[in-house]
Amino acid sequence: MPIDHGRAAIGRGIQAGGSEARLSRVVVARTVDEVESLRKIWETAGVSDLDSDIDYFLTVVRYGSFVVRPHVVLIRHPGRPVLMAIARLEQLVIPLSVGYRTLLRPQLRAIVVTFGGLVGIAGTDDERVLVNELRRPLDTGEADMLVLRKIDAAGTLRDLVIEGVGWFRRSHAQPATRRWVASVPESFDTFLSGRSTKTRQTLRRQDRNLVRKYGEDLRLRRFEYSGEMAELCRDMEAVASKTYQRGLGAAYSGSPLDLGLIELGLRRGWFRTWMLYIRDRPVAFWQGTTYAGTFATGTPGFDPDHTKDSVGRYTMLRMVEDLCADDDVTRWDFGHGDAEYKAAFGSPERIESDVFVMRRGLRPVAVNLAATTLSMVNGWGRSLAEETAWGRQLKRAWRSRMAGRRAEIPAD
Repeated sequence: MPIDHGRAAIGRGIQAGGSEARLSRVVVARTVDEVESLRKIWETAGVSDLDSDIDYFLTVVRYGSFVVRPHVVLIRHPGRPVLMAIARLEQLVIPLSVGYRTLLRPQLRAIVVTFGGLVGIAGTDDERVLVNELRRPLDTGEADMLVLRKIDAAGTLRDLVIEGVGWFRRSHAQPATRRWVASVPESFDTFLSGRSTKTRQTLRRQDRNLVRKYGEDLRLRRFEYSGEMAELCRDMEAVASKTYQRGLGAAYSGSPLDLGLIELGLRRGWFRTWMLYIRDRPVAFWQGTTYAGTFATGTPGFDPDHTKDSVGRYTMLRMVEDLCADDDVTRWDFGHGDAEYKAAFGSPERIESDVFVMRRGLRPVAVNLAATTLSMVNGWGRSLAEETAWGRQLKRAWRSRMAGRRAEIPAD
């Protein structure tokens, strides 16, 4: 289906293919005001992922230091629901790393599609139309690459993104990860009944031991209101600063973007955090957002000094109790990547990986070749770490080391 591409948020009439020519229009929103002009359409388009909610999207645009501008494509076909591609033009850092050591950090301008950012799709023809529009900034030189993150490895979208693109310009050897999900049962007892007898006994024993050890010094608090934000962020920082995830850049950091998204989530009733205290000192937290019936878990944190107390597991179970009692939550999304708690409480929904294509040019192609080579090397390393006892031991030692380093840095 040929589409005549309009500039800015101005759409142009075009003739769609077929025996009966029909007028369609393409609109590309490149500013916050132009995105706002699409609000009514956006809010009724069937967005199901929080990352693609218009207010969440605009918060990332406003506070993300890496964001250059919005890039939202809207296609209207007469008599059909609109098609949308929700994306941003970002100054994207491409870490060229071996293991956890980064060698270089080149930057490229990238059209990055949000999670769940292709909206209104009824089949591969719709996917192809949106992908063609998203690839257009590569042809005009506005962007160096197009990136779609964590898409279904078994779906048709991956092949469409790289369709017609030469080997040197497309992604290779991207690590595949499992997305773990679980249905939220009607009660906590039902949740426990789905576990093995050994697991139920272990969980109850850990709970009893923690309560017995700390008694009234043990306190759990749920944060969910805007007026609690200052205290919440202070206590999250006290825990997150000691975790190995902070060293990876995956933990709460107190950045303007973190604060902007938390403020929005609390104000809209999306965001909740369960914080565990021992003697009024925060030692563990779990947090996440509820959107369209799905609770998506964020990065948890726990004080490594209390590893043997299983404070993280205790806090998670209290979160599960609350989710089971919440009629608005039917699905629990653990996110991508493997972890012990995900395998214990969820099941893999699909295999995901990133896909991207580069524009023509020496620098983008050179960066892609370097990234491909290192991705292959890192893939071999991951296999050793996951499949050998000494590799798993080395990985645990590294995480402990990272957590120890974070503990040496005092919280602000």
